[in-house]
Amino acid sequence: MNQKTKIIAGVAALILGAVAVGWLYFQLSPGAWEQFLTEMSGETAGSRPETQPVVRRPARRAGGLVASGSIEAEEVTVAAELGGRIVETVAGEGDEVAESDLLLRIDQQSLLARREGALATVDQAQAALEAAQAQLDQARVGATTEDIAAAEAAVLAAEGSVAAAEAALIQAEVEANSARTVEQTESTVAMAEAGLAQAEGAVAAAGADLARANAELARLKAGTRPEEIAMYEALVVQAEAQYLQPRTTHDDIINQEIGGVPEELARFQMQAAAAARNAAQAQLALARAGASAEEISVAAAAVRAAQAQVAIAEAGRDAAEAALVEAQAAPETTQDLVAQADAGIVAAQAQVRVSEGQLAQAQATLDGLLAGATDEEIAMLEAQVSQAGASLAAAEAALKTLDIELGRTQLLAPSGGVVLERMVHEGELAVPGVTLFTLADLDEVTLTVYVPEAELGQVALGQEVEVNVDAYDELFPGQVSHIASEAEFTPKNVQTQEERVHMVFAVKIRLENPDHLLKPGMPADATFQ
Repeated sequence: MNQKTKIIAGVAALILGAVAVGWLYFQLSPGAWEQFLTEMSGETAGSRPETQPVVRRPARRAGGLVASGSIEAEEVTVAAELGGRIVETVAGEGDEVAESDLLLRIDQQSLLARREGALATVDQAQAALEAAQAQLDQARVGATTEDIAAAEAAVLAAEGSVAAAEAALIQAEVEANSARTVEQTESTVAMAEAGLAQAEGAVAAAGADLARANAELARLKAGTRPEEIAMYEALVVQAEAQYLQPRTTHDDIINQEIGGVPEELARFQMQAAAAARNAAQAQLALARAGASAEEISVAAAAVRAAQAQVAIAEAGRDAAEAALVEAQAAPETTQDLVAQADAGIVAAQAQVRVSEGQLAQAQATLDGLLAGATDEEIAMLEAQVSQAGASLAAAEAALKTLDIELGRTQLLAPSGGVVLERMVHEGELAVPGVTLFTLADLDEVTLTVYVPEAELGQVALGQEVEVNVDAYDELFPGQVSHIASEAEFTPKNVQTQEERVHMVFAVKIRLENPDHLLKPGMPADATFQ
């Protein structure tokens, strides 16, 4: 009896020892336990259907609680802000990219063309602002000495034109009075000849004025030389001498109390010579002062005015020649001469009015320069500057907007990571707001495991965890970053129906992954310390 008891006790001890060894083995190797269960259910490794990564129930190793799951990474979707045709794709699936790396490029041709137009608009607006500001500054500073001198010269020229027109009117009236005599006498021919001589003198004087004006303009453009200054000094001396002769003649006529037409002609010749002398003196002063942009402009205006005077003088000469021919032809009736003379008076009166209008305009310009700009004119110029500034700001804003849109044609990575998915290719159209790339940040990954309620007491936030994956022999340190606040059923990717009905808590483990060794989808085991 004792022998049988000893045998039974020995067998029982062996069974208990085998059970203990098996329990320890399966605790240390959860995969072996699952393989054993699979073989017991009649399945083989080759016949297992392909499913998502298996979530294993936690096991307890000698070092602590063990749970399994798969590596996850934070995904970032990247979409274009601007639509257009894709001309280049730089990043592909599986590529690692750094923050601000170029992913793709959208066609820029249309935006570049619009930018050229916007840039031209900015340049125009800038030029308009500068011109408006220059006008305002000029108005605030007032007229320069050169501007006033030019305006005074224009007034003198206009006064000379008025004097010439009045002389022509007097001559026309004299001719009309002569035409009204009962008989045609030789005095008519003499008067016509005198009128022609006066007209030819006016043409010569106007031609000389034009020549001087052209020479003055050329001199101002080329710059004044010492020889030219000496020439103008000689012209002043000559003009002074030419002025003395008609003045002496006029004084003699006055002293002899001759009066009438001779006195009028002598006085006009003296005035013309005085105007020529004044013009020569003004030219000498301008030559000595040197040329400015305003002086060149004034000289060009003087040329145009002299050309007009030449045309007027030539027209007067032609009229005088025609009058002489008519006088020599001895018209049949006095009425014809009267009608012609009256027409000459009308034309002369019209010329006087034109000359007086030019004089009034020149005088008004001079008065305006001397008085300076009014408050109303300053306010108007300031308003123009403000408007030009607003136009420039609007043009620059439009250009900046186009530059921003051009920047959006280059799709950049918002953060570093791995390209998980690229949805487009070159030649396709990018639509604003539609996802074009999916990136994963691998600098920090997460392992999600499921812990039964009974084991949850062994897990705490911030708890150190060691993680291992099949691809590497090393252990990766991690920390518990999240514990679910509510229990849930074990996910469906757990192997057996029995295990899926258990209530578990999701636990997330944060892993630093600077070398990017851990990839999304990798199965991993976590040992809680």
